[in-house]
Amino acid sequence: MSGPITVGYILLPGALELAKHALEEARAMKREYGEVVDQLRAREQAMGNARTAQQAARVERVAAVRREAELQAARIERLRALAGALPGLVESVPAAVIDVPADADDAAWSEHLATLQSTAHALEALLARAGGAYAESLRETLAAGAGSPTIDQVLGTYALQRRMTAALDPAEAERFRETAARVLARIELDAGAAVPRDLEALARAIVLAPSVERAEALASELRLGVQRHRDAHREQRKESGDAKRMLGELPAEAPEALLRALERVAAGVERLDDPLRDAAQDLLDDAAATRATREQEAAAYVLEQSLRDLGYEVEDIEATLFCDGGVVHFRRAGWESYFVRMRIDPRERTANFNVVRASGDEDTAERRRLDAVAEDRWCAEFPRLMETLASRGLAMDVTRRLGAGEVPVQVVDGASLPAVHGEDAQRPRSAPLARRTP
Repeated sequence: MSGPITVGYILLPGALELAKHALEEARAMKREYGEVVDQLRAREQAMGNARTAQQAARVERVAAVRREAELQAARIERLRALAGALPGLVESVPAAVIDVPADADDAAWSEHLATLQSTAHALEALLARAGGAYAESLRETLAAGAGSPTIDQVLGTYALQRRMTAALDPAEAERFRETAARVLARIELDAGAAVPRDLEALARAIVLAPSVERAEALASELRLGVQRHRDAHREQRKESGDAKRMLGELPAEAPEALLRALERVAAGVERLDDPLRDAAQDLLDDAAATRATREQEAAAYVLEQSLRDLGYEVEDIEATLFCDGGVVHFRRAGWESYFVRMRIDPRERTANFNVVRASGDEDTAERRRLDAVAEDRWCAEFPRLMETLASRGLAMDVTRRLGAGEVPVQVVDGASLPAVHGEDAQRPRSAPLARRTP
């Protein structure tokens, strides 16, 4: 037994719009709602998965091209250094590829990478033909440095350069290499990433230092550089995560330039500066407001159609019900002058249900008995309505419930209630019921 009921409600994101579209399509195609909603859900999931996969593929492609470009550029510098230490090869060393594409165009970066790879191959071929005392060491270094070299392999190249440089003491090569390796061991690198160019330059300077004092001074500078890189790397990983989240939340129709910029941040090749973050957040805020309006409109539609699916007569529900609030009346045939009044408060996110009847009947024992019957009847039907709405994205949780008879059934002016049609309209009434005026 139950009298007035108050519930808190939640508009479940995505579920309401899906239910609305399924209800519309089911009615248009004269199909079962459950069958249609399953198909729409599968279709939306497939489209969402495809979009996510496409974005992930673009992000990985950008990351892979930039990562490989960094590796090739660093390898070119090492190969040029080796070639420059060999007498007779300096004149044959190809020019360094320094300029990078001015924009982020994929085609431009692919062309730049091809140029880097070609230059690296030319240097490798040049060094492979070199003879002399260091020929075998050169071949071992070339083999070890291909692909994504380890820190030890990178430093090994500079140790070999030191031994090949007549002006430097070769006996210090291993000592200075170990000093640089000890400091660089604290660096945080993603799999397959090159050692940052500024840190590699300092490490190279340590291995090629003319004295112990100079090597130690450079090692202190390298320690500071490694710490700065660790801090920047952590911040960049956080920005990458923020960019991935934004990409997942932005609508598909977001500006192409914005999406591509966020993908570069997600790939870890650019930073998330304030203008880009603000532009993305503004668009997210607009999308959230639009989505909230669509969900509110869908909730009104789902409520009306669900009541009708359950066999209730219900007045037309305004699309703004869950935005501006308002009152809805519904009933079944055979309820005579009784209605259920549902009052929506969007600010509190609550809905109140109570049984009402038109004024005009005397307060007799029989009327009170009929009131109790009406409340018991509604009490028995209420759980099914909650279950139906929850399955369609409008979840409700009872926060207050009075027992039948705790308060009298509310008596209202018949003019505030919808018109009654059919058999109930022919039955004698104490007061006529008319559709309430706007």
